[in-house]
Amino acid sequence: MKIETFKINTLYRGIALEGNCRIIPYSTYSVIMEKPYKGLSKSAYFHNGFTMENIMGRIKWELGRLYEQYQDILYDYDNYKRLWTEWKQYDSQLRTLIEEAIALKEEADAETLAFLDLHIGMLKRDVIERFYELMEKYGIKPLSLSPSVLETSIGLIEKEFCNRML
Repeated sequence: MKIETFKINTLYRGIALEGNCRIIPYSTYSVIMEKPYKGLSKSAYFHNGFTMENIMGRIKWELGRLYEQYQDILYDYDNYKRLWTEWKQYDSQLRTLIEEAIALKEEADAETLAFLDLHIGMLKRDVIERFYELMEKYGIKPLSLSPSVLETSIGLIEKEFCNRML
């Protein structure tokens, strides 16, 4: 297996987008935006595989989607910030439960270990499901927004706001 790494540049609605890509041909890719919003990222896996041409098209499309999601967050910042704040509190509570379960694994027998693994998996799933429930609660679209894109976007917006204040 090899991992291909390269830069990608594309225009999206007249805006130059740049990113760094990693691909495991021809099923897995990751793109991290460098411009205009450094750090936004998306990864995906395709169980049926794609051609390199399909993957390149998908990566360009994902860069455009990341740009749009950032713009949506910027436009309705207060609503997204409320979602983020509420979700982070829930995430923090469940992370504590996950850490407790991980600590129990050190002395667990095989049967208990399997049960704890199930419990940890369900807690992680619950955190993500809660994120999408909160998106619905706050009327936020698209439902494909990820917690990491929201976190990075809010961080970039707040950093830009702080820089303007100086």
